[in-house]
Amino acid sequence: MGKIYQNENQLLIPELIAIYKPLGIDWLSYQITKSNILTLHHVIKVAEGGILSVENAALLTKKSHRILNICESKDFVLYQEINDFFKEIIARRAPLDDNLMRESREYKKVLTLTIYNK
Repeated sequence: MGKIYQNENQLLIPELIAIYKPLGIDWLSYQITKSNILTLHHVIKVAEGGILSVENAALLTKKSHRILNICESKDFVLYQEINDFFKEIIARRAPLDDNLMRESREYKKVLTLTIYNK
């Protein structure tokens, strides 16, 4: 078997898991599974001066990351609001508490309505 390449984003994920201790769901309340693994979302895009660091990283599954990227083009104000929510989590540097979990579930509902018109 050949060498498995890991990009820089993947190398930071274990550190984020150690800090935030996700309990089977990501920061937008999507379930973490073998087919829906955790990814790193840059809160401030690299193209806009964001760097690869714990202070600029949110833990999202592949599905929620894809949905958030779609949201950026459909409702940029919501996209910014969600990134502000991520900044709040990052500032606490601790697992999500009950209030943040509740807010996360609400953002998931709003994203679903925005993306899928449901």
